[in-house]
Amino acid sequence: MPFVRKIENADGKIGIWKLTETPEQLLLLRSLSENEEKQYQRIKAESRKKEFLATRILLSALEKEKTEIHYAPSGKPFLPGEKHEISISHSADHAVVFLSGKKTGVDIEKCDRNMDRVAKRFLSNKEKALIEKLDNRQFAKVLFWAAKEAIFKCSPAEGIQFNEQILIDTFIPGRQGGFTAQLLLPHQTTPYLLHYHTLGNNVLVYCVEQENQMR
Repeated sequence: MPFVRKIENADGKIGIWKLTETPEQLLLLRSLSENEEKQYQRIKAESRKKEFLATRILLSALEKEKTEIHYAPSGKPFLPGEKHEISISHSADHAVVFLSGKKTGVDIEKCDRNMDRVAKRFLSNKEKALIEKLDNRQFAKVLFWAAKEAIFKCSPAEGIQFNEQILIDTFIPGRQGGFTAQLLLPHQTTPYLLHYHTLGNNVLVYCVEQENQMR
């Protein structure tokens, strides 16, 4: 069973699953509720079926009990009863679930994902200038994208402009570590501390809700 890694700290618990099994093999690891079965049957793509099943297997492993994932109208996942906040992410070969007592965001991306077409939509001019000075520009672009995705998932705000409202503070990326960013909303700036890890050809980034700071 490729439960690749579990990260547990003061922020919460992260489960990481490597997607090597078929949907049929994954179905042997966790039974589905009637509602989950209906959702599963509506999924056509095999990759999406694997993601659906792996996230629920991870949730059961982290929670030690069977809990259903619900979705808000915005598409963001939540758990009934508000015991934990949840964030979910997938890459081509991994699924990730993050549980926390605070609002949370997680994203996992392939390190070789081509970000050039969308770079102008998610990078500020300052971030572009920083990345151009780095040797690992490809990795930095993916890392910055994953960080902004994690913050977007963590924040209840909608319609966020990544290149104008989520700004990464200057730092030199390594293979793992931490860095800070700011979410700029009307009348309010929210700081975020982000952590990241590399997993083979993937980078994982996560954050939790921080105290607001007024501009």
